[in-house]
Amino acid sequence: MTLDTWMQGGLDYIMLQYLNIDGIRILGSVLGQSIALDYYVRQVDGMVAEFTDINRGMEKARNITMERKKLFQLVGKENSNLADVIHKLGLFER
Repeated sequence: MTLDTWMQGGLDYIMLQYLNIDGIRILGSVLGQSIALDYYVRQVDGMVAEFTDINRGMEKARNITMERKKLFQLVGKENSNLADVIHKLGLFER
């Protein structure tokens, strides 16, 4: 089978027109970024759930019942994740 484009893929397969080091590098980079992004999506989902609980509590009681230390840890974790996504994954380099 010959491909009209250099690559064809789906949810569980990838086919290359030619198997060479450049294609392997590109696929490795894309797959690595996809796996890392899945990890960060799970992290962010958990933080959004925590912030949602905090916001609901503030709506009802008009104050935060969370310890100050835990709040700073949550904000720090969010900032670290943002920095990791931008810098370590290099999503905005190309």
